Amino acid sequence: MELSGIDMYQGNFRLNHATGPFADPAVRQVLWHLVDQNETLQAIGIPDRFRLKECRAFWMCDAPLSTNAGSEVAQFSIAKAKAALAKTKYNGEPVVMLNIANSISHTAGILFAAHMRAAGFTVDEQVMDWGTVLARRAKKDGWSMFPVYVSGLDISSPLTHFYVANSCADYVGWSCDARIPPLLKAFAYAPDLAARREIATKIQVVAYELVPCVMWGQFSRPAGYRSRLKNLVQSSFPMFWNVEVAA
Repeated sequence: MELSGIDMYQGNFRLNHATGPFADPAVRQVLWHLVDQNETLQAIGIPDRFRLKECRAFWMCDAPLSTNAGSEVAQFSIAKAKAALAKTKYNGEPVVMLNIANSISHTAGILFAAHMRAAGFTVDEQVMDWGTVLARRAKKDGWSMFPVYVSGLDISSPLTHFYVANSCADYVGWSCDARIPPLLKAFAYAPDLAARREIATKIQVVAYELVPCVMWGQFSRPAGYRSRLKNLVQSSFPMFWNVEVAA
């Protein structure tokens, strides 16, 4: 089964806006120059047929709300990142990355940390299990970012995107832009898909300025199943509702 659009996954680096280097929006903006999605997915070892070379949409590419609005800043360039960082107030404070052992996110984190160091960041990469990441990220201090990936079904709408929908809420990462909550409300009451697309585009423009997270790639996890199984729902994860086994 080959999957596309919202049936794929999106990798993200979630940033801590509460404390540390990324409390400064100018420092966060530098990160858009430091992710090469194609390079990241190649390093992980995902074949071409199971990944997109690049996706700049917060709501997934090849999906109902896909848009490149605001993404002009997302241009990989170590030189541009170095120049941009030099213009900020960053003073060498360590970026504490909570990296997840035995995960493809770990590889994404290693590559991103290398790019950050090349641009002038001091990176303290700490490798741990996912349970420890969950415990550490619950605190507003002691960490700066962590890599993770999620199902496209979860983030294909501004209302369900963990990091955008929780803007200005008491939620891990504590990102906030006062323009987002009213737009989310308008999105919820939009009368049709065209109206929702227009609002989702506006939200994404704000999100690119806020930098609640930085995307590191869109990919699928191929699945195989026996031909005897009928009515299997296409999805990024197994769903067995209404599945039948043919005689």
